[in-house]
Amino acid sequence: MPGYQPISVAAANLLTDEATLLEFQRKGWIQVTKRNDVIFLTSIERYRAKYILHLRQAKQLDDDQVQFVLENQKPPYSAAQVDEILLQYAPASASKDAGR
Repeated sequence: MPGYQPISVAAANLLTDEATLLEFQRKGWIQVTKRNDVIFLTSIERYRAKYILHLRQAKQLDDDQVQFVLENQKPPYSAAQVDEILLQYAPASASKDAGR
């Protein structure tokens, strides 16, 4: 299947493990394709996973912040916009906490 990589190969190329990519899939951040009991990622999903890994590692964002960035940014992703997007997150998160 052109453009598809087995999840094990994708994980190795992204310097992560399959469990992390499957966690991203469970959270709805990426989509996987299963064929003949083998799980694949498309090139678009590998790109998205690489960006998520960057957000977690380089930017040290927690899962809620990653979710917010992904909801408010469309490809092509730009790490330069993350801080601006998170400024929108801070007031939303503060108002959520205030309602408790």
